[in-house]
Amino acid sequence: MKSSPKKRTNASLVVGLEVQEELRSQSSCLAKRKREIIFVFGLCTLFIVILLSTTTAKSRSKPTLLQQLDCAGNREIKPEFGRDTVFSGSFRDCDSKYFGLKKMRIIRRSDPLWDTLQSRLGLHTSDMALSPLIVVPENTCKITLQTKAAILDDVFIISRDPFSYTALTLSPKNDNQISFINATFISSNKSINLLIAPKQSTTVEEVKIYVQRCYNYTRVEETSRASGQFPAQFPRILHHEYNRCSFELYERGIVDCDWLKVTTMSDVTVGEFERVKSLLGEENCFKSGVRSNPVGAKYFIKVRGRSTKEGEFTYAYLLSPILSADVSREFTFSLHADVICNQSELTAYVVGPNLDVLSVPERSRPFLNVSTEVGDWMHHQKVVTIPKEYPEFQILLRAKVKNQGICESCGLPAHVVIDEIKIEASYPKCPTSEIGNTSFLNSDFQHGTYNNWTHEKWQLSSRHRYLEQSISSDWRKKMLSGDHINPLAIGDLHLALGHYFRSPLVIANINCSCVLKFVYTIYDEYDSLIPVHVVQRFGVNATKQVKSHEQKTLWHNILPTLSEWKNIQVPVKLVDNGVPFSFDFNTVSDPSLAPTGWMFFDDIKFEGCDFSLYTGES
Repeated sequence: MKSSPKKRTNASLVVGLEVQEELRSQSSCLAKRKREIIFVFGLCTLFIVILLSTTTAKSRSKPTLLQQLDCAGNREIKPEFGRDTVFSGSFRDCDSKYFGLKKMRIIRRSDPLWDTLQSRLGLHTSDMALSPLIVVPENTCKITLQTKAAILDDVFIISRDPFSYTALTLSPKNDNQISFINATFISSNKSINLLIAPKQSTTVEEVKIYVQRCYNYTRVEETSRASGQFPAQFPRILHHEYNRCSFELYERGIVDCDWLKVTTMSDVTVGEFERVKSLLGEENCFKSGVRSNPVGAKYFIKVRGRSTKEGEFTYAYLLSPILSADVSREFTFSLHADVICNQSELTAYVVGPNLDVLSVPERSRPFLNVSTEVGDWMHHQKVVTIPKEYPEFQILLRAKVKNQGICESCGLPAHVVIDEIKIEASYPKCPTSEIGNTSFLNSDFQHGTYNNWTHEKWQLSSRHRYLEQSISSDWRKKMLSGDHINPLAIGDLHLALGHYFRSPLVIANINCSCVLKFVYTIYDEYDSLIPVHVVQRFGVNATKQVKSHEQKTLWHNILPTLSEWKNIQVPVKLVDNGVPFSFDFNTVSDPSLAPTGWMFFDDIKFEGCDFSLYTGES
């Protein structure tokens, strides 16, 4: 039986509605599943983010030692020779924008680096201070660390990669300075940090770093370089008042000089002083050192220009012992020297405890400069004021010599020659109330007497038999008249070795300083350079023969013929130590030259002095 069309249409509609409902149901399920997938994905993503964040946090809380050091010293600094590099304390974190170029990082217990360094270095301290990364210059052999207003305890040099460290040793008698001398460690570790780890609570206000080149230090008598690049300790003057370097043999063959020659392999222009008796090959120049009583083989030191083409000049350095400035801030420095050839020079500097020798001429001004050629020994003397920041100091001499040059005056290559170096602490002037009567040594010779002085070949002008024959009448009328009609005279100067005018023994009553005054003039028809010496001689035998180290030159000059009387004031230091002394005027020259010269002295006077005649009683 056939169904009607209407029934078939209704059936189709029912089926279509069922299909649509099924489709809607499937679509809803898919949307739900999609939402579930998105939700799960979101949860997974959040989990991963949390996991990564946790891992990163853990990583940050336990960085490697290298990472921590990089954080602490994330800036490089490059110290320079001869300059101090200053750090100041910083309480900022290493990530802070306030972490400056030269700030020390303060490491506290809460800092992750604290535990690492404590365990690695075996420390038991509270806070520590770590420097930025220090790039050590080439040829560095010494690093000195000095703090301001802080006492140093444990200080370490830390090398980065591989990690290594070296403890620094505190300098003797200096709680806030440490020096590290280890060329091998420094040369193999060019980038380092410095760590200060005090055992007790303290404040690190300021830290200074000094770097120094590698040098060799040798005594004057040594011809070979020392095995160590730094001496265990520089020669130190114990009495702080006087140091003399004569280059003569002292007892048991030891040279009377504790200065050090300074050389370095890093600079081909640096030469070396040599101790000699004479300069070979010259006609009239420097056949000996400074010649004064006692007469003998006189040594001196020299440096000469090279014949090679290693620069235009050769340099040589001489460094004094360490002297203390606790007695006085003023010292009198003197030496005998000459420079042979123009462009050569000798300069002297006051230097502090952390000097770098080659940097001194670039950073400091010399207090003495000898640059004029004389052709004979010339006495140079300067009063030096020691800077307040130097509790101890040294004197550095630098000779600069022209290479590949022959000088017309002596027919020699360029030289710098040095003899008789002296450093002496200055005393204040003798108090007016303490000044004794020293007129027993004052002499104007107007009355024809020598006033307690003794003499050898020195006589008053009126007693010299050949004076009128040797000196022109015009010169005599001009110079030997008026107040100087009968001065003390010494003739035939070039044969006057060992001739003198000498005071009796006297002894100081107090530590103080005064002045010796006199006038003098010279007559020499050939305008020769005539040495004049005023010497202070020490000991009970000072009026007889003394050894080289028992005397000191107070004044020495060389001048040709004078057309006037020259006024001289010589500083005299009186030391109340129970040792008697005398004053000695003498002229010393080369006996091989013709006897032509005459020397005249007058108006010898001690002003503001406090000494008495020595009676032999202590």
